[in-house]
Amino acid sequence: MTEKRYKPIGGVLAARLYTLGTATSLEEVLQGEAVEVELEDDGSLYEEKICSVEGLVSVQHTLTLCSDHHRAAAWFGDDFLARCAAEGVVAEVRLATDEHIVVGWSERFALEQALRLESLDFRSGTRPNDSPQVRLTLVSKDTRSAIV
Repeated sequence: MTEKRYKPIGGVLAARLYTLGTATSLEEVLQGEAVEVELEDDGSLYEEKICSVEGLVSVQHTLTLCSDHHRAAAWFGDDFLARCAAEGVVAEVRLATDEHIVVGWSERFALEQALRLESLDFRSGTRPNDSPQVRLTLVSKDTRSAIV
């Protein structure tokens, strides 16, 4: 009898976010202080969308991180959100498949195509026992996949 294997719930198990600051290389960024929040079991995911605009192929990277409102305080600071929007961030991501990827950096563009803040959503939940959630969405465009 073969054992059935199922993908764990949620596509992202952990993510460390590094704001760029004055760093000029990936190594400098990853030596900085990371913001890491414990993620919910479901809701967090990493997506790549390959698209073509006027014959030019690009890859849109979207990292969506979902956490309980009480554990996500590190995301709420005006300074952190402003830096995510203006400077961008590089993310070290551990996927449910146990793959480790770096998003927001590429060989071709280096730190020029960092992940940028798209939104920070607060959700109350739909049922009486739901705890409040926070969803942070970061996006960048590049020419290469972070996975393949």
